[in-house]
Amino acid sequence: MTEVPRATGSGQLLPLFLVVFVSLMGFGVVLPVFPFWGRALGAEPAVITLALGAYSLGQFLGAPLWGRLSDRVGRRPALLFSLAGGVVSYVWMAFATDIVALGLARLAGGLMAGNIAVAFAYVGDVTDEAARPRAMGLLGAAFGLGFIFGPAVGGLVAGNAPAAADFARVAWVAAGITAAAVLLVLLRLPESLRPGGRAGPGAAGAAPSARNVLAGKPAVAALMLVALLVIGSAAMMETTFALFAGDVLAWSPRDVGLAFGFIGTISAALQGAGAAPLARRFGPQRVALGGILLYAMGLFGMGLAGGTVAMLAALAVTASGVGVFNPAYQTLVAAVTDDADRGLVNGLTQGASAMGRILGPAVSGSFYEALGPASPFLIGAALMAVALVVAAGAGRAIRAGRPA
Repeated sequence: MTEVPRATGSGQLLPLFLVVFVSLMGFGVVLPVFPFWGRALGAEPAVITLALGAYSLGQFLGAPLWGRLSDRVGRRPALLFSLAGGVVSYVWMAFATDIVALGLARLAGGLMAGNIAVAFAYVGDVTDEAARPRAMGLLGAAFGLGFIFGPAVGGLVAGNAPAAADFARVAWVAAGITAAAVLLVLLRLPESLRPGGRAGPGAAGAAPSARNVLAGKPAVAALMLVALLVIGSAAMMETTFALFAGDVLAWSPRDVGLAFGFIGTISAALQGAGAAPLARRFGPQRVALGGILLYAMGLFGMGLAGGTVAMLAALAVTASGVGVFNPAYQTLVAAVTDDADRGLVNGLTQGASAMGRILGPAVSGSFYEALGPASPFLIGAALMAVALVVAAGAGRAIRAGRPA
C-alpha cells in the first residue's frame, strides 16, 4: 500500500474531507428527529436525552482505543472498521421498537465512533506546521457541511408529522450514507502513517500510555477539560433544542432539521474560509478563546429567545462560535502531539468530548423538566465561561513549551 509523505497533505485532504463529511452527515440525519422519535415511543425528556447521550458514552469508551489502535495498525484500517460498525448501529436503530433498544443502538454506534479522532490524527500525519491550520479548517468545514445536509435530510425525510415508519426510514438513510463513507475509504484514502512511526504489537512496551502522555504533557489535560466543558454545554443545547423548539416555538421536526442546517452553513463557511487567516493573524489560542466567548453568548441568547427571529439570531452567534473554535482547538491539540502519540492524544481529547456528550444529555432533560426549557442553554453558557479560563491556561502552557 502506498504511504503518503508529510507535506501540505493537499492530495489527501479531498478524500478525507469527503469521508468526514459523509460520516458526520450520517450522524446528523438522526439528530433532529431523535427527541420526537423518543416521544413517539412514550419516553419522557429525561429518558430521551439519556438515550441520545448513550452514543457519547460509547464514544468516550471507544475513542481512545481507536486512536491508540490507529497508532499501531494505521489510520486506514481504524477508519474502515469504525465506519462499518456505524452502519450496523444504524440498522439496529431502524428496528428499535422501544426507547431501550434505541438507546442500546446509540451506545453501539458510539463504541464504533473512532473515525473522528483518527481523522484528525490523519491530518497531523500528512501536514506540516505551516499547512496544518488550513487543513484543520477544511476538516472542520466537512463537519459543518455534514451538519448542514445531515439534519436537513433527516428533517425532510421525517416530515412535519412523522410516524414510526418515517423514523425508521431516517435510520436507513443514515446507514446508507455511512456505508458510502466506507467505500470512500476503500477506494480513495491511502494509509497516512509511515511504517517507522507505528507502534506495532512487538513494540507495545515502547508505545506511549495515556498516563505517560498526561504526565509529560500537562497541556493535554487542560485541553481535555476544555473539550469536556465546551462539548458538554453544546450537548445540553443539542439534546434539548428540539424539545424547546417544539414546546416554546411550536416548530416541527422539519423546522428543527433546517435550524441545524443553518448552524452548519455558518460554521462550515467560517471553518473553511476563515480558520486559517484568523489563526495566522491572531494565533490559534486567541481564536479558540474568541470561539468559546461567541459560543457562550449564543447559548445565552437561545435561552432567552421567545420567537423565531430571536432564535435564528442566537443560532447565528452560536454557529460563529463553533466555526472559529473547532479548527483552532484541533490545531492546539496537534501542537502537543508527535508521531508516536498522535492517535492516542486525539483519542483522549475526543474521549473528553464524548464525556461532555455523556454528562450534558444526562442532566439536560432533568434541567428542562425541573428548571424550565431555558435552563440547559443558560447553564451551558455559564460552563462556557469556565472553559474560557481553562483554555487561557492551556494556551499559556503550550506557548511556554511545557507539553513538548
